[in-house]
Amino acid sequence: MLKTAWRYWFVAGLLLSAPPIFADERDPLVRINRPIYRFNDALDRRILLPLTRGYVWLLPQPARDCVHNVFSNLGDTLVVVNDVLQVNPRATGRDFLRLVMNTTFGLAGLFDVGVRVGLPKHEQDFGLTLGVWGVPAGPYVVLPIKGPSTLRDAPAALFDTLLYPLNFIRPSRDQWGPYALYVVDMRAQLLPLQPTLESSGDPYILLREVYLQRRAAALKADRKAAPSDQTAADDPFTADGSEAVP
Repeated sequence: MLKTAWRYWFVAGLLLSAPPIFADERDPLVRINRPIYRFNDALDRRILLPLTRGYVWLLPQPARDCVHNVFSNLGDTLVVVNDVLQVNPRATGRDFLRLVMNTTFGLAGLFDVGVRVGLPKHEQDFGLTLGVWGVPAGPYVVLPIKGPSTLRDAPAALFDTLLYPLNFIRPSRDQWGPYALYVVDMRAQLLPLQPTLESSGDPYILLREVYLQRRAAALKADRKAAPSDQTAADDPFTADGSEAVP
């Protein structure tokens, strides 16, 4: 009987140590990523999701829009920094003008004035900057609490986090309240996707595919807006006056 049990354990060990039959080469760390995803999902369902639903129930949509606009405007400072690091003068000028307009005419970002005058939000971060510089994304990773990322984007996010304006609030203990509101606001933006996520056969794969596809599309757009683009010499925003999103 012991010999039979030993054989079962031996075969099970071989199966567990073997690579998955349908392994995705972009996700070689799947056996680490999935447990972290389950931890994040449990944390979200028990704490963050109820808080976010209460936040949505308590505040009307216009008030939530103002809160989101303020945090988005703060994030535009990082957008401008990364535009500069990518040596993209056209995007730098446009995003800086958007930041100035929203901070002044938009009352510290409460209202998105920029989008009304043809300056839409431009998502940008240091991970994309590294990608423009030629750093490969590397394998997909799931970070505790933060969620989907890649080997390139994970350490790059630290750069953006350190430069985010909320970090300059002093004393540092006063950062906790704004950061808590920031997290709830970000989660509220994802609430419309909750039914799709819950109806998915494998939410882990769905999140992975959405994240990787969005990052690839954003990087492709940034590379198209390379400084060698001759249209930038004619106009700091676009050559023909039409809207162009880098």
